[in-house]
Amino acid sequence: MLKTETFTFTNLSEAEFQTCQTALHPVLVPLEQSMVWGGFNDTVEGREFLGSFRYNDASGKLVALASATLYHERGRDWIWIKHGPVFAQVPNTEVVKKMCATLIQQFAVAKGTKPTFIRLSMPEKVTGLRMPFEHTMYDETVVVLLEKDESEILTGMSQSGRKGLRRAQQAGIEVREILDDKSAVFTSQCYPILKETGTRDGFGIHPLKLYTSMLNKLPNNARLYVASHQGVIEAWAITTEYNSQAMYYYGGSSSQARETSAAYALHWEIIRLMNQRGNKTYDFMGIAGKHYPALKNVTQFKIKFSKNIVKIANTYDLPLQSVKYRAIALALKLKRKLK
Repeated sequence: MLKTETFTFTNLSEAEFQTCQTALHPVLVPLEQSMVWGGFNDTVEGREFLGSFRYNDASGKLVALASATLYHERGRDWIWIKHGPVFAQVPNTEVVKKMCATLIQQFAVAKGTKPTFIRLSMPEKVTGLRMPFEHTMYDETVVVLLEKDESEILTGMSQSGRKGLRRAQQAGIEVREILDDKSAVFTSQCYPILKETGTRDGFGIHPLKLYTSMLNKLPNNARLYVASHQGVIEAWAITTEYNSQAMYYYGGSSSQARETSAAYALHWEIIRLMNQRGNKTYDFMGIAGKHYPALKNVTQFKIKFSKNIVKIANTYDLPLQSVKYRAIALALKLKRKLK
């Protein structure tokens, strides 16, 4: 069997990263593939940012950019290139194969450990890639196009979405961005709502520190918005902004919010503000697609804001230790069956 060729790669400084990001235009680098996000990951327990890397072909031409983080979890170390690699142009099958071979070689050992696998996004599945054994991402999302006036964006909402917004306005829902004491407000008033939302809708949540660290370590990229009724927060959202791309990253709503439709007012105001700050898109971050039917619980709400459903590159696992990877995948499969 012929050995697959690999790309050359270099670890980038901050200035070199910015140069590569500019060179990739009009392809937009997402926040999770930035060095800013890498710095945030370094503050989260159990994560180590490995760096941002440039990949060149034999002629020295830029092929892709990738930022990688090493995750330390019980029983496994693994690497996540979240929403990446970012390719200069849509890669063909040979380029995808070559990138996979390069990453296997590059990350066989990382920070003195031997990672079990790399999680990454690719436009097509090639030999060696596996569907993730756990739910971590999505393959479709709703994106509101902000380069329109507000009346056009409002018209683009579904009839029931506009009805929800009117109901929230009639209830007197007030939406504001939390600018001071973000961690304290989130801890005391938003995190309890997230716990309630997770229990009600059947999904797990991160430890409190991840959310507060995100707000503190990404002051220019992460914002906290709340929707209140008679002074009580009923819904909230943490949003991100990078490269003119805004995203609804985390959020929750209380049972009372269903009566007042607080979440509709919350996201409408966020859309308006994101538009005013020059963002071109507002991404609702995932709906139920082919591989992620579990997201159906949030899909109906999100598609009320726009009919613009966008497919994104599938997330795959690239095993580095095949035997161990298969053992972990099998153990998790058996665990789910016993529940």
